[in-house]
Amino acid sequence: MNVRTRHRKLSRESGMTLIEVMCAIAILVGGLVAVFGSVFSVSEASAITEDRVVAIAELAGVMEELRDLSFDELVGYYPFCSEKFGEYAMVEVTCLNASGESMYLPLSDQSQIDAVPNPCEVQVTLTWMNERGRIIQMKSASIMGR
Repeated sequence: MNVRTRHRKLSRESGMTLIEVMCAIAILVGGLVAVFGSVFSVSEASAITEDRVVAIAELAGVMEELRDLSFDELVGYYPFCSEKFGEYAMVEVTCLNASGESMYLPLSDQSQIDAVPNPCEVQVTLTWMNERGRIIQMKSASIMGR
């Protein structure tokens, strides 16, 4: 075997073919897609958790406010929603009557007020739309006496 033949044989075997390069690029792109997908999922989960923590704090504040009210103040309570949840937020406060039906506060009719048992279950529902356009709802409940 002379030097030229040996050089041609080495040059044919050295380097990568186009198919090998395309396979390497495909594997690299697949790995990058997986990494960026997991980063996006983690950031989305973190944002949802942050929304829920803020909502739990708001619900705890409303429940604490309700516990400090007398029965007459409770049945006349009008829920106020904090501005931190944006314009598409709503707080609903309900009492369950003796048959288990929800009555939204404030109660104005004396027959509704008389239908509230002692003790009564008070439920607070917070509904809002987050920055990503998702509607989120959280609830809290407590038993309160007259």
